[in-house]
Amino acid sequence: MLKRNRLISGFIQFANRYFGWRGWAVLTYNSVIENVFLFFYIALQKKLSGKWFLFYFFTFFLFSAASTTYGYLVNDFADKELDLFHGKDNTFVSDSKTKAAFVVLLSLFLSIVFGMFFVRENFFLGLWICWALVATFYSLKPIRLKEKGKIGLFCVVIAQRVLPTLLIFAAFQYFRPPDVILFTIYIFFRGLSSDLNHQLEDYEKDADTGTGTYTVQAGFQKARKFFRFSLEAEKALLFICLINMCVQTGSLKSNPASFLFPLFAVYVVLYGLSWWQIVRHKGNVDVNPYVRGSRNVFHFIHHTFPSVLLPLYLLVLLALRDWTFAVPLLFLAVYRKLYSIELIQKSLSSLRIQPKTP
Repeated sequence: MLKRNRLISGFIQFANRYFGWRGWAVLTYNSVIENVFLFFYIALQKKLSGKWFLFYFFTFFLFSAASTTYGYLVNDFADKELDLFHGKDNTFVSDSKTKAAFVVLLSLFLSIVFGMFFVRENFFLGLWICWALVATFYSLKPIRLKEKGKIGLFCVVIAQRVLPTLLIFAAFQYFRPPDVILFTIYIFFRGLSSDLNHQLEDYEKDADTGTGTYTVQAGFQKARKFFRFSLEAEKALLFICLINMCVQTGSLKSNPASFLFPLFAVYVVLYGLSWWQIVRHKGNVDVNPYVRGSRNVFHFIHHTFPSVLLPLYLLVLLALRDWTFAVPLLFLAVYRKLYSIELIQKSLSSLRIQPKTP
């Protein structure tokens, strides 16, 4: 009994340290989770069976978690010495190179285990191989794409956002051109905004060590302007995506998904409010939704709306048609901590008008 308890305890510690990267950040900073609405929109459009959908959804969820973990771990493996120099956290700080390599390969193995459920689907295997190559050589030498300026920035967005999006379409065999094109471009800019913000935060450290990121090569001010453009493109593209969703879902009589229009109306109000804030403050307002602890309309429109409100709305529509979808609805509600009244109040309070700067 004592030996078994030690084994269980050791397994939990191992999982928390390596697969629970940065406090289980893999469950937060994960493109599939950020854009989970795609699954439910596809289920609505294809009128998928709830039981069939649940199996594929949760299997893909595990696949994405293992794949994202691999991407993070291989980056820590490649950046161990550089992170120590920067004073940044690194998963393998006290591990030998052999042990670190074993853990990285183990995460890749888990990705393969869950990915095998989808390899027979058209295009999935090819996209998966492309993802594995880009995710690996983004960090590893001699290629190390992350230090290739514009190319590196493009590659990380492709690896972390675009390819996972295309893998979702391939796994569920959904290839309607307007949806695939618009959603992929929107998610590309979501990823671009996120990675530009990350590079801007690390600008001084990367400049000191001569790390050739896009921001270092282009200069801080130019990268900051590009970041601002990406944020605005992201908002505009979500607006277009919502219009497309309303059009694609058909008439009220033939498809209950046409009730997406009220959600579109909510977004129009939010979009208008965000622009009014910018104009009202004559541009002197922080539009960065990634500032830690920020609670404003920009955070709501870039994060809360697409990652929480949109998928929940779609799940409610699905659950009204098939009660089985109440399972992912409950899962998402717990995952996003919607049982917390305080959290909901903070989110809603973020929509209050900021006082005008003197």
